[in-house]
Amino acid sequence: NKPTTEAPQGESRPFQTESNPYDSYPSTPAVPPEPTTSDAAILTTSPPPTANPSEQSTTVKPSNEPTGKPTTKYPTHAPTGDTYTKFYVMADCPYDDNERQNLMPGYISDLSTDAEFLFHLGDLQYAMVDYCQEYAYREASDILKKSPIPTFVLPGDNDINDCEDHKHGERMWEKYFSRPDERWGPGHSLDVTRWGTLGESFSFLHKGVLYFGLNIVGGSPYSNSEKRKRHEEHLLSIRRILDETEEGDFQVIVLLGHADPSDHHNDFFRGSHGFASIVEELGKPTIHFHGDWHEWYEVEGDFGVENYMRISLDGESVAPPILVEIDVGRENPVRVSRRRSGLDVDCCAYGWPRHDEL
Repeated sequence: NKPTTEAPQGESRPFQTESNPYDSYPSTPAVPPEPTTSDAAILTTSPPPTANPSEQSTTVKPSNEPTGKPTTKYPTHAPTGDTYTKFYVMADCPYDDNERQNLMPGYISDLSTDAEFLFHLGDLQYAMVDYCQEYAYREASDILKKSPIPTFVLPGDNDINDCEDHKHGERMWEKYFSRPDERWGPGHSLDVTRWGTLGESFSFLHKGVLYFGLNIVGGSPYSNSEKRKRHEEHLLSIRRILDETEEGDFQVIVLLGHADPSDHHNDFFRGSHGFASIVEELGKPTIHFHGDWHEWYEVEGDFGVENYMRISLDGESVAPPILVEIDVGRENPVRVSRRRSGLDVDCCAYGWPRHDEL
Protein backbone atom coordinates (compact mmCIF):
# COMPACT_ATOMS: atom_id res chain seq x y z
CA ASN A 1 0.00 0.00 0.00
CA LYS A 2 1.17 3.53 -0.71
CA PRO A 3 0.35 4.85 2.78
CA THR A 4 -1.89 7.79 3.38
CA THR A 5 -0.71 10.81 5.34
CA GLU A 6 -3.10 10.17 8.21
CA ALA A 7 -1.95 7.89 11.03
CA PRO A 8 -4.46 5.30 12.23
CA GLN A 9 -6.38 6.29 15.32
CA GLY A 10 -4.68 5.35 18.56
CA GLU A 11 -1.29 4.66 16.97
CA SER A 12 2.01 6.39 17.26
CA ARG A 13 4.27 5.99 14.28
CA PRO A 14 6.21 8.11 11.82
CA PHE A 15 4.06 9.69 9.15
CA GLN A 16 4.12 12.73 6.89
CA THR A 17 1.67 15.54 7.45
CA GLU A 18 2.70 17.74 4.54
CA SER A 19 3.19 15.30 1.69
CA ASN A 20 3.14 11.60 0.99
CA PRO A 21 6.73 10.31 1.11
CA TYR A 22 5.87 7.86 -1.69
CA ASP A 23 4.78 10.38 -4.30
CA SER A 24 8.05 9.58 -6.07
CA TYR A 25 10.30 6.57 -5.95
CA PRO A 26 13.59 6.74 -4.07
CA SER A 27 16.76 6.51 -6.07
CA THR A 28 17.98 2.91 -5.94
CA PRO A 29 21.25 1.39 -7.11
CA ALA A 30 21.37 -0.67 -10.27
CA VAL A 31 22.49 -3.81 -8.46
CA PRO A 32 21.65 -5.06 -5.00
CA PRO A 33 24.28 -4.06 -2.44
CA GLU A 34 25.99 -6.87 -0.59
CA PRO A 35 24.75 -7.25 2.98
CA THR A 36 27.52 -6.55 5.45
CA THR A 37 26.04 -8.68 8.21
CA SER A 38 26.48 -12.41 7.75
CA ASP A 39 23.44 -14.64 7.64
CA ALA A 40 25.22 -16.99 10.01
CA ALA A 41 23.37 -17.33 13.28
CA ILE A 42 23.17 -14.02 15.11
CA LEU A 43 22.86 -15.89 18.40
CA THR A 44 26.13 -15.42 20.23
CA THR A 45 27.63 -15.61 23.67
CA SER A 46 29.28 -12.22 23.24
CA PRO A 47 27.69 -9.13 24.76
CA PRO A 48 26.38 -6.35 22.51
CA PRO A 49 28.45 -3.35 21.44
CA THR A 50 29.10 -0.85 24.19
CA ALA A 51 27.00 1.78 22.42
CA ASN A 52 23.40 1.71 23.53
CA PRO A 53 21.31 0.63 20.49
CA SER A 54 18.35 2.64 21.73
CA GLU A 55 20.34 5.85 21.33
CA GLN A 56 20.48 5.28 17.57
CA SER A 57 17.04 3.77 17.19
CA THR A 58 14.10 5.27 15.37
CA THR A 59 11.81 2.96 17.32
CA VAL A 60 8.30 4.20 17.96
CA LYS A 61 6.77 2.84 21.15
CA PRO A 62 3.29 3.38 22.57
CA SER A 63 2.83 5.55 25.62
CA ASN A 64 1.57 2.58 27.61
CA GLU A 65 4.83 0.67 27.22
CA PRO A 66 6.00 -0.92 30.48
CA THR A 67 8.86 0.92 32.16
CA GLY A 68 11.86 -0.30 34.07
CA LYS A 69 12.61 -3.20 31.73
CA PRO A 70 15.40 -5.54 32.91
CA THR A 71 18.51 -5.90 30.79
CA THR A 72 18.40 -8.56 28.09
CA LYS A 73 19.94 -11.84 29.18
CA TYR A 74 22.51 -13.11 26.70
CA PRO A 75 22.69 -16.76 25.69
CA THR A 76 25.10 -19.12 27.35
CA HIS A 77 24.74 -22.08 24.99
CA ALA A 78 24.55 -22.81 21.29
CA PRO A 79 21.13 -23.35 19.70
CA THR A 80 19.94 -26.90 19.20
CA GLY A 81 18.21 -28.31 16.13
CA ASP A 82 14.92 -28.96 17.87
CA THR A 83 14.58 -25.48 19.41
CA TYR A 84 16.11 -23.21 16.76
CA THR A 85 14.50 -21.81 13.58
CA LYS A 86 15.91 -19.35 11.07
CA PHE A 87 13.78 -17.66 8.38
CA TYR A 88 13.43 -14.54 6.23
CA VAL A 89 10.63 -11.99 5.87
CA MET A 90 10.12 -9.36 3.13
CA ALA A 91 7.29 -7.12 1.91
CA ASP A 92 6.19 -4.43 -0.57
CA CYS A 93 8.30 -5.38 -3.55
CA PRO A 94 8.83 -5.37 -6.47
CA TYR A 95 7.37 -1.94 -7.13
CA ASP A 96 9.22 -0.94 -10.30
CA ASP A 97 11.38 -2.40 -13.07
CA ASN A 98 14.65 -1.80 -11.22
CA GLU A 99 13.36 -3.91 -8.36
CA ARG A 100 12.07 -6.60 -10.75
CA GLN A 101 15.22 -6.78 -12.83
CA ASN A 102 17.99 -6.09 -10.31
CA LEU A 103 17.32 -5.64 -6.61
CA MET A 104 14.80 -8.31 -5.71
CA PRO A 105 16.39 -11.10 -7.83
CA GLY A 106 19.71 -10.34 -6.16
CA TYR A 107 18.20 -10.55 -2.71
CA ILE A 108 16.51 -13.86 -3.48
CA SER A 109 19.66 -15.43 -4.87
CA ASP A 110 21.54 -14.30 -1.76
CA LEU A 111 19.27 -16.20 0.67
CA SER A 112 21.04 -18.74 2.81
CA THR A 113 19.95 -22.33 2.23
CA ASP A 114 20.26 -23.13 5.94
CA ALA A 115 17.17 -20.96 6.58
CA GLU A 116 13.92 -22.92 6.74
CA PHE A 117 11.53 -20.64 4.86
CA LEU A 118 10.82 -17.21 3.36
CA PHE A 119 7.67 -15.18 3.94
CA HIS A 120 6.60 -12.43 1.52
CA LEU A 121 3.94 -10.23 3.14
CA GLY A 122 2.35 -8.94 -0.06
CA ASP A 123 2.21 -5.99 -2.44
CA LEU A 124 4.12 -7.59 -5.29
CA GLN A 125 3.20 -4.71 -7.63
CA TYR A 126 2.02 -1.10 -7.48
CA ALA A 127 -1.57 -1.19 -8.70
CA MET A 128 -1.66 2.53 -9.61
CA VAL A 129 1.21 1.96 -12.05
CA ASP A 130 0.95 -1.69 -13.04
CA TYR A 131 -2.88 -1.69 -13.13
CA CYS A 132 -2.93 -5.33 -11.97
CA GLN A 133 -1.81 -6.47 -15.40
CA GLU A 134 -0.77 -10.10 -15.63
CA TYR A 135 2.88 -9.33 -16.35
CA ALA A 136 3.29 -7.85 -12.84
CA TYR A 137 2.09 -11.04 -11.15
CA ARG A 138 4.08 -13.25 -13.51
CA GLU A 139 7.37 -11.39 -13.07
CA ALA A 140 7.09 -11.28 -9.27
CA SER A 141 6.23 -14.98 -9.26
CA ASP A 142 9.20 -15.80 -11.48
CA ILE A 143 11.54 -14.05 -9.03
CA LEU A 144 10.20 -15.83 -5.95
CA LYS A 145 10.23 -19.21 -7.70
CA LYS A 146 14.02 -19.00 -7.61
CA SER A 147 14.05 -18.96 -3.81
CA PRO A 148 16.26 -21.81 -2.58
CA ILE A 149 13.97 -22.35 0.44
CA PRO A 150 10.21 -22.96 0.85
CA THR A 151 8.31 -19.72 0.25
CA PHE A 152 4.97 -18.50 1.59
CA VAL A 153 3.24 -15.47 0.03
CA LEU A 154 0.41 -13.38 1.50
CA PRO A 155 -1.68 -10.85 -0.45
CA GLY A 156 -1.30 -7.11 -0.03
CA ASP A 157 -3.91 -4.55 -0.99
CA ASN A 158 -2.15 -3.81 -4.31
CA ASP A 159 -2.43 -7.47 -5.29
CA ILE A 160 -6.21 -7.85 -5.11
CA ASN A 161 -8.09 -5.18 -3.15
CA ASP A 162 -6.80 -2.15 -5.09
CA CYS A 163 -7.38 -3.67 -8.53
CA GLU A 164 -10.14 -1.98 -10.51
CA ASP A 165 -11.63 -5.46 -10.89
CA HIS A 166 -10.85 -7.31 -7.67
CA LYS A 167 -12.12 -10.57 -9.19
CA HIS A 168 -9.39 -10.23 -11.80
CA GLY A 169 -6.91 -9.73 -8.95
CA GLU A 170 -8.14 -12.91 -7.28
CA ARG A 171 -7.72 -14.85 -10.53
CA MET A 172 -4.18 -13.54 -10.98
CA TRP A 173 -3.34 -14.31 -7.36
CA GLU A 174 -4.65 -17.85 -7.62
CA LYS A 175 -2.76 -18.42 -10.87
CA TYR A 176 0.61 -17.11 -9.69
CA PHE A 177 0.73 -17.26 -5.87
CA SER A 178 -1.59 -20.01 -4.69
CA ARG A 179 0.22 -22.37 -2.27
CA PRO A 180 3.72 -21.51 -3.51
CA ASP A 181 5.33 -23.55 -0.73
CA GLU A 182 3.80 -26.65 -2.35
CA ARG A 183 4.38 -25.67 -5.98
CA TRP A 184 7.87 -24.14 -5.90
CA GLY A 185 11.27 -24.97 -4.57
CA PRO A 186 12.53 -27.82 -2.43
CA GLY A 187 9.26 -28.59 -0.62
CA HIS A 188 8.83 -29.18 3.11
CA SER A 189 7.26 -31.51 5.66
CA LEU A 190 5.30 -28.84 7.56
CA ASP A 191 1.71 -29.65 8.52
CA VAL A 192 0.07 -26.50 7.14
CA THR A 193 -3.55 -25.57 7.88
CA ARG A 194 -5.14 -23.23 5.31
CA TRP A 195 -8.32 -21.20 5.03
CA GLY A 196 -9.79 -18.33 3.01
CA THR A 197 -11.41 -18.13 -0.41
CA LEU A 198 -8.06 -18.75 -2.08
CA GLY A 199 -6.52 -20.80 0.72
CA GLU A 200 -4.23 -17.81 1.18
CA SER A 201 -4.20 -17.74 5.00
CA PHE A 202 -2.28 -20.43 6.84
CA SER A 203 -0.92 -21.70 10.12
CA PHE A 204 1.63 -24.27 11.21
CA LEU A 205 3.54 -25.32 14.30
CA HIS A 206 7.28 -25.79 14.00
CA LYS A 207 9.96 -26.21 16.67
CA GLY A 208 7.96 -24.59 19.43
CA VAL A 209 6.77 -21.64 17.33
CA LEU A 210 3.14 -21.23 16.20
CA TYR A 211 2.88 -19.29 12.93
CA PHE A 212 -0.20 -17.48 11.63
CA GLY A 213 -0.06 -16.01 8.10
CA LEU A 214 -3.22 -13.98 7.50
CA ASN A 215 -4.86 -12.13 4.65
CA ILE A 216 -5.01 -8.73 6.37
CA VAL A 217 -4.57 -5.95 3.81
CA GLY A 218 -4.05 -2.21 3.98
CA GLY A 219 -5.97 0.55 2.26
CA SER A 220 -9.74 0.86 2.19
CA PRO A 221 -11.53 -2.48 1.75
CA TYR A 222 -13.43 -2.88 -1.51
CA SER A 223 -16.19 -4.49 0.57
CA ASN A 224 -16.66 -3.91 4.30
CA SER A 225 -18.85 -6.99 4.60
CA GLU A 226 -16.20 -9.18 2.93
CA LYS A 227 -13.52 -7.69 5.21
CA ARG A 228 -15.56 -8.32 8.36
CA LYS A 229 -16.32 -11.90 7.30
CA ARG A 230 -12.63 -12.54 6.53
CA HIS A 231 -11.49 -11.16 9.87
CA GLU A 232 -14.13 -13.21 11.68
CA GLU A 233 -12.89 -16.33 9.90
CA HIS A 234 -9.32 -15.51 11.00
CA LEU A 235 -10.35 -15.27 14.65
CA LEU A 236 -12.40 -18.46 14.50
CA SER A 237 -9.51 -20.31 12.85
CA ILE A 238 -7.00 -19.01 15.38
CA ARG A 239 -9.22 -20.01 18.31
CA ARG A 240 -9.81 -23.45 16.80
CA ILE A 241 -6.10 -24.04 16.18
CA LEU A 242 -5.24 -22.95 19.73
CA ASP A 243 -7.92 -25.27 21.12
CA GLU A 244 -6.45 -28.16 19.15
CA THR A 245 -2.84 -27.39 20.15
CA GLU A 246 -1.33 -28.26 23.50
CA GLU A 247 -0.20 -25.04 25.14
CA GLY A 248 3.12 -26.62 26.07
CA ASP A 249 3.84 -27.35 22.40
CA PHE A 250 4.62 -23.74 21.56
CA GLN A 251 6.49 -20.98 23.37
CA VAL A 252 6.38 -18.18 20.77
CA ILE A 253 3.73 -16.92 18.32
CA VAL A 254 4.60 -15.29 14.99
CA LEU A 255 1.89 -13.28 13.20
CA LEU A 256 2.46 -12.41 9.53
CA GLY A 257 0.24 -10.11 7.48
CA HIS A 258 0.40 -7.20 5.12
CA ALA A 259 -1.49 -4.36 6.80
CA ASP A 260 -0.24 -1.69 9.14
CA PRO A 261 -3.14 -1.95 11.63
CA SER A 262 -5.69 0.86 11.29
CA ASP A 263 -9.33 1.47 12.13
CA HIS A 264 -10.23 -0.95 9.33
CA HIS A 265 -8.68 -3.74 11.39
CA ASN A 266 -10.14 -3.02 14.81
CA ASP A 267 -12.63 -5.86 14.41
CA PHE A 268 -9.69 -8.27 14.21
CA PHE A 269 -7.17 -6.84 16.67
CA ARG A 270 -9.23 -5.09 19.35
CA GLY A 271 -12.05 -5.97 21.70
CA SER A 272 -12.49 -8.72 24.24
CA HIS A 273 -12.45 -11.39 21.51
CA GLY A 274 -9.77 -9.78 19.30
CA PHE A 275 -6.29 -11.05 18.54
CA ALA A 276 -4.59 -8.76 21.06
CA SER A 277 -6.79 -10.20 23.82
CA ILE A 278 -5.86 -13.71 22.71
CA VAL A 279 -2.17 -12.81 22.95
CA GLU A 280 -2.62 -11.26 26.38
CA GLU A 281 -4.59 -14.27 27.58
CA LEU A 282 -1.87 -16.69 26.46
CA GLY A 283 0.97 -14.59 27.86
CA LYS A 284 3.45 -15.95 25.33
CA PRO A 285 5.92 -13.76 23.41
CA THR A 286 4.20 -12.75 20.16
CA ILE A 287 5.97 -10.96 17.34
CA HIS A 288 3.97 -9.47 14.46
CA PHE A 289 5.65 -8.64 11.14
CA HIS A 290 3.88 -6.56 8.49
CA GLY A 291 4.53 -4.34 5.49
CA ASP A 292 2.24 -1.62 4.10
CA TRP A 293 3.96 1.49 5.50
CA HIS A 294 7.24 0.92 3.60
CA GLU A 295 9.32 2.08 6.56
CA TRP A 296 10.96 0.31 9.48
CA TYR A 297 9.54 0.92 12.91
CA GLU A 298 8.93 -1.11 16.05
CA VAL A 299 6.10 -0.99 18.57
CA GLU A 300 6.71 -2.85 21.80
CA GLY A 301 3.69 -3.52 23.99
CA ASP A 302 1.28 -2.82 21.14
CA PHE A 303 -2.45 -2.67 21.93
CA GLY A 304 -1.42 -2.30 25.57
CA VAL A 305 -0.25 -5.94 25.67
CA GLU A 306 3.19 -6.35 27.19
CA ASN A 307 4.08 -9.56 25.37
CA TYR A 308 3.18 -8.15 21.91
CA MET A 309 5.90 -6.80 19.60
CA ARG A 310 5.01 -5.37 16.19
CA ILE A 311 7.56 -4.59 13.46
CA SER A 312 6.93 -2.74 10.19
CA LEU A 313 9.35 -3.74 7.43
CA ASP A 314 11.21 -1.63 4.93
CA GLY A 315 9.57 -1.75 1.52
CA GLU A 316 10.49 -1.28 -2.13
CA SER A 317 13.71 -3.32 -1.81
CA VAL A 318 15.29 -0.61 0.35
CA ALA A 319 16.87 -3.42 2.34
CA PRO A 320 17.21 -7.17 1.90
CA PRO A 321 14.72 -9.55 3.52
CA ILE A 322 15.10 -9.44 7.28
CA LEU A 323 16.58 -12.42 9.06
CA VAL A 324 14.66 -13.82 12.04
CA GLU A 325 16.07 -16.40 14.43
CA ILE A 326 13.99 -17.99 17.18
CA ASP A 327 15.40 -20.34 19.78
CA VAL A 328 12.62 -21.33 22.17
CA GLY A 329 15.21 -22.80 24.52
CA ARG A 330 16.23 -19.28 25.57
CA GLU A 331 14.64 -16.75 27.88
CA ASN A 332 14.93 -14.11 25.12
CA PRO A 333 14.15 -16.30 22.10
CA VAL A 334 13.61 -13.85 19.22
CA ARG A 335 16.46 -12.22 17.27
CA VAL A 336 15.99 -9.98 14.23
CA SER A 337 18.57 -8.56 11.82
CA ARG A 338 18.08 -6.14 8.92
CA ARG A 339 21.27 -7.56 7.40
CA ARG A 340 22.91 -4.30 6.51
CA SER A 341 25.32 -2.06 8.37
CA GLY A 342 23.65 1.03 9.82
CA LEU A 343 20.15 -0.48 9.83
CA ASP A 344 19.48 -1.08 13.51
CA VAL A 345 16.95 -3.24 15.30
CA ASP A 346 16.26 -1.82 18.73
CA CYS A 347 13.97 -4.48 20.16
CA CYS A 348 15.45 -7.74 19.09
CA ALA A 349 19.07 -7.57 17.95
CA TYR A 350 20.19 -9.33 21.13
CA GLY A 351 16.99 -11.07 22.15
CA TRP A 352 13.34 -10.35 22.85
CA PRO A 353 11.38 -10.29 25.12
CA ARG A 354 13.45 -8.07 27.35
CA HIS A 355 11.12 -8.69 30.31
CA ASP A 356 12.16 -11.28 32.90
CA GLU A 357 8.58 -12.19 33.66
CA LEU A 358 8.04 -13.38 30.06
